[in-house]
Amino acid sequence: MLGDLQKIISRSDKYQAPDFTRAANQLLTHQFLFADRPVHRESYFLIASHVEYFTNLIEAIGWSFVYQPDEAYMGIIPKGEERFMRLRLDESLLLLCLRQLYEQKLEAFEVEAGQAYTSTDELLSTYENLTGKEIPNETRLKEIVSLFSRHGVVERGKPDESEPKNLPLQINPVIRQVVVEDYVGQLEGLCEHEAEVEAEAVAAVEESTEEAAADETAQ
Repeated sequence: MLGDLQKIISRSDKYQAPDFTRAANQLLTHQFLFADRPVHRESYFLIASHVEYFTNLIEAIGWSFVYQPDEAYMGIIPKGEERFMRLRLDESLLLLCLRQLYEQKLEAFEVEAGQAYTSTDELLSTYENLTGKEIPNETRLKEIVSLFSRHGVVERGKPDESEPKNLPLQINPVIRQVVVEDYVGQLEGLCEHEAEVEAEAVAAVEESTEEAAADETAQ
């Protein structure tokens, strides 16, 4: 890879080795880069002009490089078992709900330049309707939205003064890279799995209670 980089630099009158290092670090840190974000722009266009090099570089560490010029973003996705981020249940469910919202807005022709617009109120309503579970509290929701924002899945807007708790959200097209395959099935599977775990826990408590009662009777 170093030999390839030296060849590129020798033919370039615009970029030097530190520029490539900085771009690679930004890609690894943020996971997704967007052409319309000022902080990403320089790295985005450097990488876009050397796609083959960065594809090989990312492949060398066992990840996949994703480049979507029509939607002006690029990113890296882990392969195999590493593909799935270790998320808590509420994080996983909200991520799946974001994909559901994105698809609904896509079907309704409400997606602009690959981006769908929603709000935390709409997200929580979707969460409640699809999972039947209690919604995360305000503090927890902010933590989850911040996590998704760091990975480029959503962008947060400024809430209206009349609804300070209802945060505008922009769902980026990378949601389709992060949440793939049968996302509805995954959503149902997570809910069913948690129900089974809860049922097992209740059964274990009841069994322990019955054993304790039997012991007391025997005494």
